Amino acid sequence: MHKLLIRKPDSVVLLVAAYFIVEFLVRLAIPHSLRYDESQQVFFSQWLELGYDSQPPLYNWFQTLTISTFGLSLAAVAIVKNLMLFLVYASYYWLARQVLNDKVFAVIATLSLLTIPQLFWEAQRDLTHSVAQLLTINLFLCCAVRTLKSPSTASYLLTGIALGLGLLSKYNFVLLPAATIVAVWFHPEGRARLFDKRFLLTVVVALLIFLPHGLWLAHHFAVASGRTLGIMEQNAPESELARLIRGPLVFLKLIAIISAPTVLVFAIVFGKEFFRSLRASSQWTRFFETIFIVVAALVLVLILAIGMTALRDRWLLPFLFLVPIYLCLKMEAAGVRSEDFARRFLYIPLAMMLLIPAILFSRVTFPILLGGYYEAYHVPYASFVNQIVTAEGKRPGLVVTDDWPPAGNLRMQLPDVPVMSMFFGHLSLPYSWSSERPILVVWLPKRTGEALPSMLGDWLRDNLGPQYAAPDIKKTDVGYLRGKDGDAYSFAYSWIYPK
Repeated sequence: MHKLLIRKPDSVVLLVAAYFIVEFLVRLAIPHSLRYDESQQVFFSQWLELGYDSQPPLYNWFQTLTISTFGLSLAAVAIVKNLMLFLVYASYYWLARQVLNDKVFAVIATLSLLTIPQLFWEAQRDLTHSVAQLLTINLFLCCAVRTLKSPSTASYLLTGIALGLGLLSKYNFVLLPAATIVAVWFHPEGRARLFDKRFLLTVVVALLIFLPHGLWLAHHFAVASGRTLGIMEQNAPESELARLIRGPLVFLKLIAIISAPTVLVFAIVFGKEFFRSLRASSQWTRFFETIFIVVAALVLVLILAIGMTALRDRWLLPFLFLVPIYLCLKMEAAGVRSEDFARRFLYIPLAMMLLIPAILFSRVTFPILLGGYYEAYHVPYASFVNQIVTAEGKRPGLVVTDDWPPAGNLRMQLPDVPVMSMFFGHLSLPYSWSSERPILVVWLPKRTGEALPSMLGDWLRDNLGPQYAAPDIKKTDVGYLRGKDGDAYSFAYSWIYPK
């Protein structure tokens, strides 16, 4: 395979496509209960809205349209994730080809994404909006670089479209175009491109694409910002000085954690040539250096301005995943021959392509044999629903939960029944309630205890008033999917009937 990639570098796109087909099949082969972001996407697919929660709606729209077209199934969820991840790798290769003269270095940069744990593991299992953001970052930079090199009305238009889609992927995407404008300014041809009247076309198109969600955001700012701001302030020290110190230290720590595996692989494979290349420079290394510096400066300003003390690695991944391209640019600038090291390097990502699906399948399929633990995949929602619906002899007219993981999983099992979650209380649905279609209230005792959670009780009182009979709370233990005999997961529930 490595010989083919060196001889025909563009075949890397086919290799990546085959890899994500395998990942798609692995997801269908392991238990069908949904992880957190999968659950959220299935839950949100009941609506096609301009906005949903603390993230822009681009990924939600893709997922909702897919389910609306092909029906609700695990395959419909998994195909969107793996298709988008494939497009991330394919567009990354396209971006690398735009700035690297050596096609083999473009292959090395692309397959280096398999050295970033947050991308090859976390993104495969549980990220959604961040994956959409990675794709739009690649598209935006591809169009921006194309405009720098060969400006045309089409290139300015496409840059505007990519910018608008990026703003709909994640809110922190805005840091990238801000940094890119600075990088373009210092590019030899950059100022002419920025002062070109067609640049206004880029801005207008981007704003028009973002405008509908922007109007929603203006009216739902608390919904969009509350949870993220809460995460940013988690475990904050009381001392103001400690807060100012802790935020930047966490930021630097995450940069090291995300970048270290890739840098280590490059250092091992390329040896002295890698360290020699760190002193090399070119037009495009300076372009990416400027982007990194400006993004880092903006993030530090935000950290200090709002007292941010907790960051997530996925918040920085969309900027640091550009590091492999940057490292390859440095080595190309230093005159390193890619063919001299390609074979040695390619063994690593090719091995990862075999190991990652195998580990994911084995860890989830044989959690006890491998000394693992039960994950969201193993929670037996399907058995729980079959058991209580059979026992009651009726299907619900509405399902109400207190959180989104059970909401998405219950919707997967009851696709014809509206499901609402108190975690997203601003999203509601019409429903039919009668003695033949009672309301099913479900919660997880592991999280909140066996008693009816207060938010569910408040919803019953506020929406049903005196019309419902007192809840008869029940608890049942259901064996884990592919679990050890005797190991069970607890569900609490109540069928709510009219008086």
